[in-house]
Amino acid sequence: MEPNLFVLDFETTGLNPYLDDVIELAIKKLSTDHHYQVLVKPPELPRGLVKYIPPHITKITNITDRMIENTSVIPDIAVHNMFQYINNHSTRGPIYIISHNGTTFDFIILKKLIKDHNISPRIVKRLNFIDTLLVAKSFMKDQRFRQRDLCKKYDVVNDAEHRALGDVDALEHIYKALCHDYSLMKCVDDDYYLNHPNKLMSDLLIKVS
Repeated sequence: MEPNLFVLDFETTGLNPYLDDVIELAIKKLSTDHHYQVLVKPPELPRGLVKYIPPHITKITNITDRMIENTSVIPDIAVHNMFQYINNHSTRGPIYIISHNGTTFDFIILKKLIKDHNISPRIVKRLNFIDTLLVAKSFMKDQRFRQRDLCKKYDVVNDAEHRALGDVDALEHIYKALCHDYSLMKCVDDDYYLNHPNKLMSDLLIKVS
């Protein structure tokens, strides 16, 4: 039975995972064609010309106030739809959420959303977290580990950088490449760690939750 591997990315109103709000999320089951992606409506900003998104974030993501007004959903709908997607595309057993720099950003946001939106403990207790930044650092030496740097290393083209689905699609390729290289280094089958994420977490001492 193939493991339940999902790649996740959030775009937010700032760089503080504890204080800033989600404006876009995307999640995709690894090695499939389907995904869930949506713009999320953040609280309105204090009075001024900008309603939802600070100008420097719009410059990075190209997500505008007009896009939020026209096509976003409220956070409760976005979060519950995300977990419905996970549930609908999971078999029995652990669920692995993959993000880049997730330990200090995406996983913090996800855990806050779980708490704020009363997600069922039945699915929450199945979640495990794999940070590709930590995976790369664990066996690569003298390299840079930003997602952009790993895209360059593995010849991954991201035509939608800093949009949630673009970063998810790129990270899917990066994760597969990292698992392949780590498998070769450990002298096991090429796809061993891709098919055994629990062994990857154990080898690299990645905390389960």
